[in-house]
Amino acid sequence: MGEYSDTFDWIDFPQGRVRYAGGSKGRDEPHIDTFAVDIYGHTYYGEIRQLFLPDRNNYNVEIVSFGWPKGDWFGTEPDPRQCAAFTANELLDVQKLIGRVVPAWRKLAQRPFVLRESSRSHFIGDIFFRDGWALIKADEDASAGLERELNASGQPTPQGHSNSHTRAFAQVLLAR
Repeated sequence: MGEYSDTFDWIDFPQGRVRYAGGSKGRDEPHIDTFAVDIYGHTYYGEIRQLFLPDRNNYNVEIVSFGWPKGDWFGTEPDPRQCAAFTANELLDVQKLIGRVVPAWRKLAQRPFVLRESSRSHFIGDIFFRDGWALIKADEDASAGLERELNASGQPTPQGHSNSHTRAFAQVLLAR
């Protein structure tokens, strides 16, 4: 059995590094799971949550918000006065990092809370990014450079997992 502290360690990738930052109380919400991404010489925080299927047992994960310079402004939409704005290419790098860290977190003996499973509840494998999850720099086209859906290795996949609320990002292949 692994150390619980391993759950919070930085995991390094070519584009940057990511860590589960634990739970936090949101401004207007109960418990919120957070993560941190260290990229381009800065650390930014985001909110991740379970997105339950209609059976209310199985779930995917959703990135709710990202770009906070501190780990204490969760529970609100990204705010230009508080959050960093990114180019579409920078957000694509962030998406790739998240697509790679979720499978790494699943291999830990002590998984982050947002990825815990039970005999009746399982992570299905999709990572969704809520519309407006991060701020795009004003001089950028909101969709330039961003793929609607990528697999876990960051490669484009056929369209098909999007709706007005979320965009599918990664189909994580599960070894069962």
